[in-house]
Amino acid sequence: MYPCCKLHRKKSRVPFLAFAIVLLCAVCTPGMGIAQTQLRYAPTGVSSDTFLREIASGSLPAEVVPPSFPIGIKPTPLGFKETETLDPAKGASKAAFSPKVPSHPSEGVSTAQFASPSLASPSVAFPSVAFPATASTVGSGVAIQSQNSAEAIPTAPSTQPESKDLSWRDRLGMDPSRPNFLVGYEAIGLRRGSDSIGPFSQGADLPRLEQDLTGRYTFSRLLGSMERIEFKFTGPFHWNRESSAIGPVDSNLPASLQATFNGADSHQQSHRIRFSSYELNRCWTGDELSMIFGGLRFLDLEERYRLESAKEFNRGDFRLETNNFMVGGQIGLNLFRPMSQRLIVGFGTAIGLYGNFASGSLNAMDGATTLADMRESKLRINTLFEWSGRMNYRVSQSIDATCGYEWWYFPSLATVANQRLSDSTQGSQFSLRTGDDQLFRGWTAGLSMRF
Repeated sequence: MYPCCKLHRKKSRVPFLAFAIVLLCAVCTPGMGIAQTQLRYAPTGVSSDTFLREIASGSLPAEVVPPSFPIGIKPTPLGFKETETLDPAKGASKAAFSPKVPSHPSEGVSTAQFASPSLASPSVAFPSVAFPATASTVGSGVAIQSQNSAEAIPTAPSTQPESKDLSWRDRLGMDPSRPNFLVGYEAIGLRRGSDSIGPFSQGADLPRLEQDLTGRYTFSRLLGSMERIEFKFTGPFHWNRESSAIGPVDSNLPASLQATFNGADSHQQSHRIRFSSYELNRCWTGDELSMIFGGLRFLDLEERYRLESAKEFNRGDFRLETNNFMVGGQIGLNLFRPMSQRLIVGFGTAIGLYGNFASGSLNAMDGATTLADMRESKLRINTLFEWSGRMNYRVSQSIDATCGYEWWYFPSLATVANQRLSDSTQGSQFSLRTGDDQLFRGWTAGLSMRF
């Protein structure tokens, strides 16, 4: 090439070389340009966050609010202190400290406050637990890693309820918040309305039957405020009466028996009645102003009549017995009217239909000689009608006092007074009769308690 061309090329490279030299000096010379400062950083390097904080002095606030945590955990402000680093050339300088904020509540305690960790031996302090941690400085931040965190953080206490002894209500599956049982006792005095008996002895009549006093026992299992199952036992009633006559005295027995009982020196006669009632009912109550019930009932009515005669050295013994064992069902209704907050009066009625297993026997003895021995049994349908008036007084929330009057009517029963004896060629005849009606009536008074 020509020399003028080479000289022109050399002149065009001078500006380029000058720009390159200036740029190289700007990069390599300390204190020139915005990118270089007089700060010294830890040998491990510097991050962009640290650089931006250094060029904008005071941009890091004294307190930083941590991210929000789930509802129920109230975080407290975290206080930070700058970490000191050592520079071999210019001594100590300070750099901002940016701790690693947990990203999930399980990674840390929201109420924890970080003490000023040093690079030599950092530690994290919690309100109730303090455990050592290792820190590695990345720029101006510290990454905290817990050592043996499973051992350092204690397990939360178990929230399961402690086992305790169960009460008898819990073992029976009962509700402890309300009454589960009702027990009651009533004194009941009944009188038998028709008590006349045939004049088997002409010497003296039997006196009237007196009123007998016994008890009614009630045990109920409450199924709620409106329903219950109850067992009720009434009795046993015992009516007894006796009379005697001094002879000579005759009898009204059949002719086949008169030889032993007529012209006797004395007559001794007795009449005994035993009566019991068993009930198993289910009751439904409507706001304590009415009650409907229904269930099974068993009634047992026995009568024993005995006439003893004494004639010189002979002894006569005449016995007549009847028995009514009734099994069936009943339904009833009770209505109440409140008179005050504690006093309630009411009326009740019930009807029952029963199968009556009736039986009777006749036995006559002259000393050791048997004059008559006959028995007969029959199955009859019988009914029972009941009426009652009642008054209840609420003594307390769980105790009631009650009193009333009751009537029990049986249209047909087998009784001693209704039996008829006759003679035939074979001797005395006995045929069981079951058409006698009986009315029992009397008062009641007692207490009941719920628990």
